[in-house]
Amino acid sequence: MASTAEPTHDWFSFLDARVATAVRAAALRDTSPDEALRGLYISDEQALALADEAGAIGAQPRLERAAQRLGLDALDAAVLAVCAAPELHPRFGRLFAYLQDDVTRRLPSPRLAADLLAGDGIEPGEVLGCFGPRARLSTCGAVRLVGSEPSVPLAERAAKLGDRLAGFLLGAPALAESGAPLPLRRLAPQPMPEGRDDALARIASLLGSGSALPVLVCGPDAGPLVAAAAGRPLVLVDARTLEDPVVLPDAVLAAALEGAVLCLDGLRDLAPPERARVIAALDAHRGAIVLLAASGAEALAVNARAVLSVEVPLPGFAERRQAWERRTGGADAHDVAAKFRLSLQQIDDAAEVSLVAARAAGRGQPSPADLDLGARHASSSQLGELATRLPAGPVWEELVLPDRQRDRLRSISAYLRHRDRVLSDWGYERTVARTQGIKVLFAGESGTGKTMASQVLASELGLDIFRVDLATVVSKYIGETEKNLERIFGAADGSNAILFFDEADALFGKRSEVSDAHDRYANIEVAYLLQRMEAYPGAVILATNFKRNIDDAFLRRLDVVVDFPFPEAEDRRRIWELLLPAEAPVDADLDLDFLATQFKLSGGAIRNCSLAAAFLAADEDTAIGMRHLVLAVAQEYAKQGRLTLEADFGGFHDLVRMRGTVA
Repeated sequence: MASTAEPTHDWFSFLDARVATAVRAAALRDTSPDEALRGLYISDEQALALADEAGAIGAQPRLERAAQRLGLDALDAAVLAVCAAPELHPRFGRLFAYLQDDVTRRLPSPRLAADLLAGDGIEPGEVLGCFGPRARLSTCGAVRLVGSEPSVPLAERAAKLGDRLAGFLLGAPALAESGAPLPLRRLAPQPMPEGRDDALARIASLLGSGSALPVLVCGPDAGPLVAAAAGRPLVLVDARTLEDPVVLPDAVLAAALEGAVLCLDGLRDLAPPERARVIAALDAHRGAIVLLAASGAEALAVNARAVLSVEVPLPGFAERRQAWERRTGGADAHDVAAKFRLSLQQIDDAAEVSLVAARAAGRGQPSPADLDLGARHASSSQLGELATRLPAGPVWEELVLPDRQRDRLRSISAYLRHRDRVLSDWGYERTVARTQGIKVLFAGESGTGKTMASQVLASELGLDIFRVDLATVVSKYIGETEKNLERIFGAADGSNAILFFDEADALFGKRSEVSDAHDRYANIEVAYLLQRMEAYPGAVILATNFKRNIDDAFLRRLDVVVDFPFPEAEDRRRIWELLLPAEAPVDADLDLDFLATQFKLSGGAIRNCSLAAAFLAADEDTAIGMRHLVLAVAQEYAKQGRLTLEADFGGFHDLVRMRGTVA
């Protein structure tokens, strides 16, 4: 028998002839059947009649295609025909049961296959070897031995055709999904935006290298790029499912039959034992396989295995804009493409959300707000489990700050809008060697607007903002602070969110002299935070009430420092105006100038006073008057531990007495 598959050989006709010969030989040996047991076995007459029904079963062309796609030689193809026969026609199952002298054994055993195929230069041992665990039929998932009871001899175990292959030979591939050990994910090739030609060429070169080493493609668009480079769909297997030994052969079979590329993903967060299993599976796998990793950190899961690696970055601004506009039907995507660094798959998902939002509002095309909404949905992460999402409601007009501070804040907004253009397109990323993120410090007394300024930035840019209280992150146990920070930044990867670290001085204080192990580890914690901040591609804002406690060396490593001054009288009056809503009932003679000049309060304190006065007025069912506001101020002073002597209120009592507002 030839060593390679022979497409013109009719294996089922060959099998029919061999089975008929075997049945006749068995019938001659059985000369005294026990009629009392008829019905519990297949009689010689029945077997001979079934053997004489030999004829084409219509699966020969599909068997030839399967043998070619699976890379089977002629002997493998013959063994495959034996195992496939009961799946394709029930008479083969009955004949196999007759030949094995057991009405329940309708699947062939390795011994039966050897008996049927041996001869013409083929030894029985060669046929038995086709069922070995490293034989091609086993590694590609075409055939597996079932039933491992100790009482069943190895060569007598049933040989089961893979369900996917059975469905393929029956002409009903979808039927196989019902019996698959795990539903497989698939990814079809999609057009790539301009600018990915180099990455596609590198991937195509590795895929066509003929090397037995796995190909590792690292990047957020690894899957779509592999599909585009290969010009074929992908069959995706989650690495965490390889604990089941049936999963990988089943995926190999599906990929081969569908002409797809077999890919392994889900490498992130693999525990050490799971990593060992993945490496073992790669070592045992003899065919081509592609590993997909969203980031370099994820690729570390297979760093103990030699691979052919290629790293593909996130799409640039022009690519993102083109992908947005193609997917949304021409909506102006300049702003959203600049602000949100999304992968192509994320852009597809974001565009779908944007289109749904536009249709719900009766718009033909998504608006900028719709695009931002879709981008935020596509950027969703696990940050909500570790940090507090702040509402992005305030706008620039509500933020009361001197011009210098407002200009610094607008420079942060400009950076996040135009960083791709300046750093990548204009080449500054190469000449100044900086990262895409930005590190900011907001310093000022409590209530001076640090949190609100962060919310204003998020609102203008359409980004999510999450607040992390560093005081809750810092741990007295060595190494725990770094673990807490790693969880936060790991969850933030790909979120495009602004990270707002409150109470930064809890960790980011003066660098201590190393007098003991705790001092040394405290410095390590600060260095680790800086390292993760620099690696984060978005904006990280640190807020502190005590800038003087921040080490000068660390201040120099920040990109922007904004000092939030205590508001002057003019700013305080503006804050009072903004915090009295137009809908609220107020007395016509409110003296905001008096409140602003007489009481030195921060913006946060004024907010508290305004709200407290409103509740006092509501409780009395009257409009908000000076009496309510001053009483609220007195309560705020008391809360802050400040004395509320009459001198603190200047001539207020005389003023209100003359106006008749107090008794």
